[in-house]
Amino acid sequence: MQGGPLGDQGACRQYGTRSTQAFTALKGVIFLDKIRAFIAVPAPDEVKRLIDRIENELRSAGADVKWVEPDNVHVTLKFLGNITPDRVEVLGEQITQALTGVRRFEVEVSGMGTFPKHGRSPRVIWLGLGQGSDMLCEVARRVEDVCANLGFEKEERPFQPHLTIGRVRRGSPNLGRLRDEIDRIEYNPLKLLVDRVNLMRSELSPRGPTYTVLVSMALEET
Repeated sequence: MQGGPLGDQGACRQYGTRSTQAFTALKGVIFLDKIRAFIAVPAPDEVKRLIDRIENELRSAGADVKWVEPDNVHVTLKFLGNITPDRVEVLGEQITQALTGVRRFEVEVSGMGTFPKHGRSPRVIWLGLGQGSDMLCEVARRVEDVCANLGFEKEERPFQPHLTIGRVRRGSPNLGRLRDEIDRIEYNPLKLLVDRVNLMRSELSPRGPTYTVLVSMALEET
């Protein structure tokens, strides 16, 4: 099934803006080292349950895939790399300001595929985002502009909104079977409510990454 991707820990303090937006940041958490960080839209529970089912079905292909834990699935808007702790609040404030006037919206989760799409060994398995993704692209553009103004390297590749559910390990067997299983997967499209943008911390370990919300920036209610 192919479809193209295209717009608690610690107490929290909430900051308001002139609009109905606000961002919530972790309070009382001290970071002594640099933080591996990214900016993302979280996936709702209904989408996580779908991903759990799809991953279980694809495991039958016998390919060597590092599956993303459903609770960790998100739409990445910007990977920041290692940042200093003082950047956290600045990013929260400036992204909140950049998103002023953006109301909550829905994006359709539909389709499935891989990067690369055809002709080469798949590296990434994803669920596609269709209707409504133009607004998600606009949100990503505003986030990218804020980050560029703060000195982060600008992403030159076009933004392709998607939900990564697995990464194929190099040298994996049964890639043909994996592609066949992906083509056979069918599901009813779901709606992903985009009601916030999160600045996330990623801590890597042999058991997999652990994600922590550092700043949560709510979009305006409709």
